[in-house]
Amino acid sequence: MAPSAEQGGVKLPSLKQSASAGAIAQKTSPTGAELGRPASQADLRPASKADSPPKVPDNQVTVKFRGDHGITFEGTRVTGSVLQAWMLGVRPGWTVLTIANNPVQTKEDVEEQLAAAVETEKRYEVVFMKGQGKFGTEAKEKAEKEKRQLAKLRKEYRFQASIERVEHRGTTFSQLERVHGYLEENCSGWVDHLPAKISRTSGKPLRMDFLNFHHLNNYMILPATKPRKCAFVEMLANGSQPPSWFVSHWWQGPVTSFMECVKKQITTRALSFDTSHWIWAFACRQHQQVCEITQDPKKASFFKVLETCKYNMLLVLDQARSSSESATFKRVWCGFEAALCLDHPAAPLDIAIFHGGQAELLIHGMTEDEEKIEMQQPGRGIRAKVLREAGFPIEFAEAGLSIQLEKGEGSKEEDKASIVNSLAGLTQQTEEAAVLAEVNSRLQALFAAALWSRASVGEKDLRKPAARQRLSKVASALRGDHTRKSFQLMAQGVDSESFRTLAESLPPGLQELTLSLRCSTLKSEDMDALAKALPKQMKELRLDFTRCESLTDAGIERLAKCLNFEETLVYLKLAETKVTKEVQDFYTEMAFKNEENGANGTLKNVSRALGMSLVVDADQIGNCRQKIIPAVNVLGKVLAADAGAGPRGIAALRAISSFGEKARQSLGDEAAQRAKELEVQIQQAEADRKAKAKATAKAPAAKPPEKPAEG
Repeated sequence: MAPSAEQGGVKLPSLKQSASAGAIAQKTSPTGAELGRPASQADLRPASKADSPPKVPDNQVTVKFRGDHGITFEGTRVTGSVLQAWMLGVRPGWTVLTIANNPVQTKEDVEEQLAAAVETEKRYEVVFMKGQGKFGTEAKEKAEKEKRQLAKLRKEYRFQASIERVEHRGTTFSQLERVHGYLEENCSGWVDHLPAKISRTSGKPLRMDFLNFHHLNNYMILPATKPRKCAFVEMLANGSQPPSWFVSHWWQGPVTSFMECVKKQITTRALSFDTSHWIWAFACRQHQQVCEITQDPKKASFFKVLETCKYNMLLVLDQARSSSESATFKRVWCGFEAALCLDHPAAPLDIAIFHGGQAELLIHGMTEDEEKIEMQQPGRGIRAKVLREAGFPIEFAEAGLSIQLEKGEGSKEEDKASIVNSLAGLTQQTEEAAVLAEVNSRLQALFAAALWSRASVGEKDLRKPAARQRLSKVASALRGDHTRKSFQLMAQGVDSESFRTLAESLPPGLQELTLSLRCSTLKSEDMDALAKALPKQMKELRLDFTRCESLTDAGIERLAKCLNFEETLVYLKLAETKVTKEVQDFYTEMAFKNEENGANGTLKNVSRALGMSLVVDADQIGNCRQKIIPAVNVLGKVLAADAGAGPRGIAALRAISSFGEKARQSLGDEAAQRAKELEVQIQQAEADRKAKAKATAKAPAAKPPEKPAEG
């Protein structure tokens, strides 16, 4: 029982009259009748339910992205999730509610807001509503669809034959057409899997107008070849297909455009459609971890392929929006592939591009048909070449004149360092900067030689500043190659100004020069520019002045005054010029003697090197013991065994060199190294001999043939 208020003589204040109690009463209840009820948990809650934040639905998810997202949509519903989105848990069937706190209601809203968020290069939030039980169904449908696609692919492409040698894995155009047909039939069911930073169509269904080699590799080549870990061409061909051409290209170019470029080359050069082209994506066993880059570039698989192709290269340029954006020359792999051809500057380099809705092609020299026309009607073949190449947008190839491998891009950063180390084997340099400087200058000159014809006689109006500037840039790139010893150029139909530019652009270290100047509008005084530009160490000079109708004896005399006929083999073709018959006959006879002495010299060198007698007359063969031997192999052994600069070693080197570049390339490593050392010794000995001769007596100047007196 509770004590009363007056118990024990102490009078307690009434609770109703207590100020503090009144305050409590006002806070806990509006009525005084409830003061006797104990306070509940609800009465003691500090805030009302209306003041707390709204509860997030269980099926609502907020995901933070940075950069490319990897999502595809239909309306605001997610239909595909790859890369970052998949890793963060985004799944098909979800619906986008907001992007960076901006609500979206249509597909256009989604694309616009995502593009804006990606451009900020900061993290951005996307709020999704999970699919109401659709995710599992869609994922299952997607998996089943991919399974059906894979089954169809592997049914269409079955393993045909094992081609062990990578240099025998060429692909014919008919096989390319078969692949192209499969892509057309099935690409609509595939999605561009590349990130938006690389591809502008990222996340969109594929179409043939932008389907590239990355897509082809991802959806066809890799899945088809995975069970056998083979090359894709081993699923197309039933045996070896040694290629005739090596193709260097950028993987983000459309497959359709690539095929049009290959087709253009085949039809232009009148090749068979069974001609094989070596294409990396088709030829390499990508599931096998094999390094494509070696310390010695001549041991790389690319080099073996190029040897099989005789260094014939087709370079396919990309469809850039402007010449400054051309990506092919920015790819370090394309530069590496071209660099492997540097020791073979005379080998054909064809350049193709898909531009203006059709393929355009620059080729080395003239086609067979154009050469036939030129032989029958001088000048017509050259004009046919100029007209055929007139549509080629040279500004897109101009980037090759300033190529720099150290600034090249690659899918792997470590590739660039490996390539630089490998390229050191192509130079005599040891420092990385010196290696890159030499290789860059040689590559720029290689592309300049390929562009010369289009930049000179191929220009509609060379008086335009842009055309003159481009030609000057081509000439500068040619002259920048200080390592070039031999140079061949088809420069038919040039005018006086272009000829002078060409003369000034000749590399300073040349020893052999071959220029075809047929049907050029040259004057006698133009020869001064060439005579002044010819290097003093010239060993062989071949000039074709056929049908240069303004050229006279005076011009040839100006050229001859600067030639040392004792040191330089001179071959001049002067038919259909104003040069007199006596002068023409003189140079014709000189050419005949040079050829005869060259052949006899070769026989003498081989005989001296092998220590055996050789016969030329067929009647004498019956009196000799006949023995057939591989001359280059035996001469290489003689060369390698010669420790000093002995007569047999020198004779072997001269004999091998006279057989041509291919014989020199077939030497073993030891013989090749010995050949280089012996060449240095011979050059030093020759320099010493000349210095000594100059000190004792000045040699008489070589005189050109004199013009016979008139009357």
